[in-house]
Amino acid sequence: MVRRLILQRELSGGEVLIEGRLAVRLQMSRTPLREALLRLEGEGLLVRANARSYAVRRITASHYFQCLQVRERLESQAVALAIGRVPPKDIDALRSAIVSLEPDRQGTGHWQADDQIHGLFARASGNEMLAETIAHLRVLCRLFEVVDPFNRIEEDRVEHLAILDAYMAGDPKAAEDAVVAHLRNLARYTLSRLSNGLVI
Repeated sequence: MVRRLILQRELSGGEVLIEGRLAVRLQMSRTPLREALLRLEGEGLLVRANARSYAVRRITASHYFQCLQVRERLESQAVALAIGRVPPKDIDALRSAIVSLEPDRQGTGHWQADDQIHGLFARASGNEMLAETIAHLRVLCRLFEVVDPFNRIEEDRVEHLAILDAYMAGDPKAAEDAVVAHLRNLARYTLSRLSNGLVI
């Protein structure tokens, strides 16, 4: 539940989490909450603020761009390895979900679709370590992205559909290229916003 609050922008980078207040907010007892916070610290979502509290991890722009560079290599490899491993009905369902996303407001559905398309091929690659590494890098990227509403709604839609179309065509090179193009476009978009002072 705490993970969801972080990844859906309800808890922001640098925000200090006081265990007692968070337990009341989530209507949880402190023992399971403490265990959840320890797990999230281990995953890199939280850092210790002091002996009795945590803070949501802040990701710098430099770290974010480095993560994107590594993701280019790993996710393009994952989608190529996954060719033929994902049932067409799953691709069709994901495609329909992406097409039906609201065009003018980035919400939970957009984050979920983003997680699905990037996680699907990583999990289907047959390489568990590759999938785990991609998942971790995506969490770090999300911590930076949730600082500011990116609102690349239509661009993401087009680029995600291009990845799915290349995958469905059984063309590993085209699928790799679509993944790389998507991540590089995201990097350019972010750099543009940073240059214009639009990312907090």
